[in-house]
Amino acid sequence: MGMEKAEALAYALRLLSQRAMSRARLREKLLGRFSEGEVEEALARLEELGYLDDRAFAETFVATRRKYGPRKLRFLLKAQGVPEEVVEEVLAAYGEEESLEAALKVLRRYPRRLDKAKAVRFLQGRGFPLSVALEAYRLVKEEESG
Repeated sequence: MGMEKAEALAYALRLLSQRAMSRARLREKLLGRFSEGEVEEALARLEELGYLDDRAFAETFVATRRKYGPRKLRFLLKAQGVPEEVVEEVLAAYGEEESLEAALKVLRRYPRRLDKAKAVRFLQGRGFPLSVALEAYRLVKEEESG
């Protein structure tokens, strides 16, 4: 392993220690400093070592962003450079039930939650499907009226 390759790997590890990122995002950052060959070799090594895993990255990303619905999560994951098939796999596990639970948590803290139009629009803006937004509104209204 030449000096540059070792440097590319060390730099990549330093970036990953600061924050998790997708393979595509890391590759982009490394290409600013190293040749394509060095970058590809460093990425392959990181994958071998288990430091770079788009699926694990996406799962953690979703788990720590419970305030968003599946649509917004899909958009955010793609913006992070996670491949389409990984995004779909990870979000398939994020079912209707999880989605409703997340929507309820978010809506309970929203000051205008009993104004149906505002509540539903608010949840849709966070990426929740209409069906989930309406159900969350119905449940919160029920909780508060009795």
